[in-house]
Amino acid sequence: MITAVRTSMYADTTSTTPTIPGTAVAPPVGPLAPSQPRVLPANPSGMGRDEFLKLLVSQLKNQDPLNPMDGKDMAAQLAQFSTVEQLIAMNKTMDSAQETATATADAIKALEITQNDRADELAQLIEGQMAMSTVGKVGVTTGNTLFVDRDGAGTLVIDSGTLTGAGYVTVTDEKGQIVSSGTVAKVGAGPQAFDLRDVAFDPPLTGGKYTFKFEVAASGGQPRQVKTYSSGRITGMKYEQGNPILIIGDSLSVPMSQLTQIRG
Repeated sequence: MITAVRTSMYADTTSTTPTIPGTAVAPPVGPLAPSQPRVLPANPSGMGRDEFLKLLVSQLKNQDPLNPMDGKDMAAQLAQFSTVEQLIAMNKTMDSAQETATATADAIKALEITQNDRADELAQLIEGQMAMSTVGKVGVTTGNTLFVDRDGAGTLVIDSGTLTGAGYVTVTDEKGQIVSSGTVAKVGAGPQAFDLRDVAFDPPLTGGKYTFKFEVAASGGQPRQVKTYSSGRITGMKYEQGNPILIIGDSLSVPMSQLTQIRG
């Protein structure tokens, strides 16, 4: 016979007296603790082929025997997974190809810059060697400057176009005063040069720097001015910003690219 035990409402709830089977259990005191969310194991690489096959095998093992999985559905899932896998691999291949193409383009651009720099350096070297070889020869450029050596030697260069006949030369100094005049018995058509020692100057020219005017008069016609060129012996060379500059006479500096003619 089981004897019921009466419990007072003022009894000590902390009592360690065991609970008799069959009696009611007092509900827990205080708010319920929140349940913790379920944490799934992380797969940093996502679902791969092995994970997919394991999932598919588990699906086949646990399918409803009365409503089994259709083979067509399984084949479709496999085909979809294979397609997605191929697309991912293709995307990785395209990314790798893009990186390779970019690196190749950068390398080609750097190579072009290097080749251009080397080509410029080689061109400057060749131009400098050519400029050095012109020292001592007569350089011709546009203008009307005339350089006369101490012994009266020099070169006078003109282009008479279609005019022919007698030629008349007027020489002036830096102040614009006429210092001498001369004649040439016969002037042909087109570009031509005259040795100053073959021109009859009165008075004779002395060494120095001058300007000149050249006219041609056809038989019985009035003298007409023709195109003139600056000419003189190349006495030296210098460099300005890496470019060779020729010195004609003692004062005229001319870039080599502006020479129209070099005479021996």
